[in-house]
Amino acid sequence: MKQSAQYSLLVLVIYALLTVFMTWPVILHLTDGIPGDGFDGWQNLWNLWWVKQALLVEGSNPYFTPYIYPPYGASLLFHTLNIFNSFWTLPLQLNFGLAIAYNSVVIASFVLAGFGAYLLSLHTLTHLFPRGRGLRMAAFAGGLVFTMSPFHLAHLLGHMQVFSMIWPPFYVLWLLKTLAPWSTSAQPPPHQGRNTAISTLFLVLATLVDWYHTLYLLMFTGLVLLWTIWQRWRAARNTQYAIRSSFQPLLIVLAVGVSFAVIMSPLLIPMIRDAGSRPNLDTGLVQNITLSADLLAFVTPSEMHPLWGQWAKSIADNFSTTTSERLIFAGFVPLALAIFIIIWQWKSSIIKFWTVITTTFFALALGPFLHIGGKIVAIGNWQIPMPYLFLYYTVPFINLTRSLSRYDLMVMLGLGVLVSASLIQLQLLITHNQFQKPSSPRLRSGLAFISHQSSFIIPTLAAALILFEFLPIPYPVSEIDTPEFYYDISLDSDDYTIAELPMNWDRPTPLLHQTTHGKRVLTAYTSRDQAGDLTRRTPVFQQWRYLGPDIIDQPLDQIAPTIFYDFNLRYIVLDYWQMPPGPERDGTEQWLAAALPEVEPIYEDGRLKVYASPQKTDTLPYLSLGEGWSDRQQLVDGSVSRTFSNAELFLHHPQNRPFTLEITAATDQAAGQTLLISAGNEPIATIQLKPTFSKQTVLLPLQNDSLTKIILKADPPAGVIAVSRVGLVTGEQN
Repeated sequence: MKQSAQYSLLVLVIYALLTVFMTWPVILHLTDGIPGDGFDGWQNLWNLWWVKQALLVEGSNPYFTPYIYPPYGASLLFHTLNIFNSFWTLPLQLNFGLAIAYNSVVIASFVLAGFGAYLLSLHTLTHLFPRGRGLRMAAFAGGLVFTMSPFHLAHLLGHMQVFSMIWPPFYVLWLLKTLAPWSTSAQPPPHQGRNTAISTLFLVLATLVDWYHTLYLLMFTGLVLLWTIWQRWRAARNTQYAIRSSFQPLLIVLAVGVSFAVIMSPLLIPMIRDAGSRPNLDTGLVQNITLSADLLAFVTPSEMHPLWGQWAKSIADNFSTTTSERLIFAGFVPLALAIFIIIWQWKSSIIKFWTVITTTFFALALGPFLHIGGKIVAIGNWQIPMPYLFLYYTVPFINLTRSLSRYDLMVMLGLGVLVSASLIQLQLLITHNQFQKPSSPRLRSGLAFISHQSSFIIPTLAAALILFEFLPIPYPVSEIDTPEFYYDISLDSDDYTIAELPMNWDRPTPLLHQTTHGKRVLTAYTSRDQAGDLTRRTPVFQQWRYLGPDIIDQPLDQIAPTIFYDFNLRYIVLDYWQMPPGPERDGTEQWLAAALPEVEPIYEDGRLKVYASPQKTDTLPYLSLGEGWSDRQQLVDGSVSRTFSNAELFLHHPQNRPFTLEITAATDQAAGQTLLISAGNEPIATIQLKPTFSKQTVLLPLQNDSLTKIILKADPPAGVIAVSRVGLVTGEQN
């Protein structure tokens, strides 16, 4: 036992040293930067900050935050919060800061993921080669395949929830210990109850990092269950025992599943409820196809390699997805070793098991249709389908996932085990002199030395070759560079909102800056679009979003002070580092000037230009969009439109004054269409529309409430109405 603990400690230390080497120069930036490209990494840095803020400052549920997308805030149920990392790094964050906490997750993830794969490989080897020598060295190399894989290193660019792949190998190991799928004994494996509980714990921990991991492990569980039942059935001597022995693993898996569901029910229940009510969570088959693994990617060397990276990138650029999703190189050495052991030991049920596991997840990673070189392979007009297409249409909620190349996690785990088995098999061949003996005495002497030291030389040589194939140094590092302005306002105790421009698409930098200033931010970057994002529905913000007009037509400079007041917006920040010269910068400045004409900045530092929201003197009414509208569409003449069958329109601050709603609309029905308009649950107008746009006016009833909901309905409901302009005029219009 003492010797085993010493070996384990040595393995952990070596994995730690190799992590420093393979991620160099990350170790030099533990306090002032994070590894990666400075995009998703900032989101995950914010995750650590927000969980601390929620638990220790707000005393609130961390799966909802009021700090982004005000005034309603944002649900984080489907955001990649990986809350486990926030929990265990809380002491580090409190004492040493966010950067140390983030980089601690990096180091722990590589070291412990490797250690888990090492233990899994060792468990497999002790069953496959019970009298073998050098099992630990071979298992160490198997762990390297998993934890130093290009897949793991690619997601270090910013996907903390993916590169934190500590728990999958531990769950796989303990489930194998629990079910004993390779055993032909009639007796149940020892400590089955304890191992069942440990398996459940690891499944919960994996889920608290990433639901993708949960999906993979549940699939693995199903495969292991089927394999175990099949093995028990074959080993049984009579039908009655066959049924009983097959039923036992089913009960174990059921116990794990029920325990997991009960423990995770505080998250599962609201997630299931939200998934049914938020169609925007469905990522769609198109994204699944785009983010699938390309068959060629498995044998395309790492584009992060210092020697041949640029050459590999020229090939990988043809693939359909980004670097972090397409970098799934399996390695020529690991593939060669895996093929060797599969051929040599095919009769072994253990090798068959790991071959089935690895190839199954390999097939799933390929997505709905086979891609080669960035193109879907087709025979004539028939696109070649893959197994995932069947799962997409049959498995509930699997359509919430989109990055299918991430199934490679399980591919590399299985490949690592096969590599470790191959290394032991090579040792046995050399030790027993099963190769042809050379005639040269020197060669015979050299071969004898290799044979004697094979348990050390072969795994060490394989490990060195694997590391060389996977080498990504120097690894990119993003320094934490927060402008001084945000440090200044962090000293301000007032509660208010900041709008960081440009905001034509959601960037993670507002999240990074929020970890310093602690104020609310108007827009942010979350893993799923937020249904409560009012910036896509409210004038001024819509123009900043789309860098163009929307269907609501009101003078921006007049209504802006009221809108800013309603959103508690104090500062508008132009960040020129986020928008180099070009149309994006020109459009942002143009629409900012439309809302803030002749307003001078209160702060400039060469990067930022900060404007204070104008003081609200009068409360002016304005319109905003509610539910039911399509996305904004650009028309041929440069105007815009939105369509609906049943939609909401809100009138803010009616103040018991008469208003006329002006709406320019058309129908897609050649025979015409009826538009029904109601306000405050009372019908107020029925308008006959034609296929061409025409302006209509509707007198709105007097309202005392600060917010009036106006309902627009197509009659019959199957029709679609297009609107190119909605305006508001004070008083009655003829």
